[in-house]
Amino acid sequence: MKALLVNPWISDFAAYNFWIRPLGLYRLASWLNSFDIKVSLIDCLSPFKAPGKFKRKPVEFPLKGLGLNFDRSFARYGTSRNEFRKRLSTVGGFDVVFITSIMSYWYPGVKWTIEEIRRHQSNVPIILGGIYATLWPEHARKNLEIDLLCEGPLELNENSLITFLGLDKKRHKPQPWYKVLPWDGVNYGAIRTAIGCPFSCSYCASRLLTGGFKPQDYKEVLKEILFLYKKGVRQIAFYDDALLVDFKKRLLPIFEYLEKKSIRLEFHTPNGLHARFIDEEVARWLYKANFKTIRLSLETISYERQQQTGGKVSNKDFKRAVALLLDAGVKREYIGAYLLIGLPGQDLEEVEKGVRFVKSLGIRPYLAEFSPIPKTLEWERLKKDGVLSDDIDPLLTNNTIFFRLFSGYNMEKFKKLKVLVREN
Repeated sequence: MKALLVNPWISDFAAYNFWIRPLGLYRLASWLNSFDIKVSLIDCLSPFKAPGKFKRKPVEFPLKGLGLNFDRSFARYGTSRNEFRKRLSTVGGFDVVFITSIMSYWYPGVKWTIEEIRRHQSNVPIILGGIYATLWPEHARKNLEIDLLCEGPLELNENSLITFLGLDKKRHKPQPWYKVLPWDGVNYGAIRTAIGCPFSCSYCASRLLTGGFKPQDYKEVLKEILFLYKKGVRQIAFYDDALLVDFKKRLLPIFEYLEKKSIRLEFHTPNGLHARFIDEEVARWLYKANFKTIRLSLETISYERQQQTGGKVSNKDFKRAVALLLDAGVKREYIGAYLLIGLPGQDLEEVEKGVRFVKSLGIRPYLAEFSPIPKTLEWERLKKDGVLSDDIDPLLTNNTIFFRLFSGYNMEKFKKLKVLVREN
């Protein structure tokens, strides 16, 4: 059996390549290998420079009549349609297609991908998984021409996949993804050392998507890093939700090995790190291991809202973490803090105080516009207040749209806040 795995286009007003790799499809490739299924991968988001821009093609916004007035047009990000068609032709025939989905409001990109596959091979079974498929299953079934939808992590869908594909339940130990799929030649990689997160923040769906916190054996993570290094990769992003949990068992042995072998890489953490887990030893190793992008999750400096949203950070912990990183030798320009803006009940004054607090520590704030996620506590609060309903189109949860339609902010004051964020 031959399976095609596809990482679809992004559909949004803006998109940037922060070392993005299709990690879910990598896991799937390994699982399929255990049944001796031959796999091919088409990644619409590769190859592009990281960090850097994707190719951008303006397209018509699918929902009309909203009266939206943005400074950027809606667009398709990634390879061109012609390039996608060339890759399909190169792959040739296949027996089944697996498509992943990331941001729920990127579903038009999934739809365009399905249309191209149907154009190439009309009757092939198409299976959809990923974040959008898990959070908006009925919307996906109604709006996309798919044959099977997988909700949640791979482990929960094994039996339905085996039945759908007519597989023998007997299987061998799978090869890791990098022995199954050819490397596409880019000079960066992305890794997860664990699935999920031990925290339960009110705005996050990590537990819904992963089923809990499941660390990998550090030896397997190290093997993956060494493979990437041999392929010429020198930049690696960690896409963990809780990278620093149990640091001494999970990360320290990796860094010690790399130091012993004089293997020098640049590491990045585009997902926010938990400040409470940064002590002197962790800070020292983040410096020694050559972390060039360190993002810390602060979200808000309001004590009440910190407690309401999950209690994962305090201003004291955050301030201490920044000081420890700087004392360890990490350059200020490598450190940044995420602040949420547009949370239900959050005014611009609260956000401005957060910006000034972060800047007072000598590091850069990054505003993250709130986007509501189904089945989270914040989603239920917004439903209770009549702001949204379960039948809202996922496109309207796009952070660019939702923030401007539902935050109630004065946009002129918001623009001034953005100027404050950029000021040195």
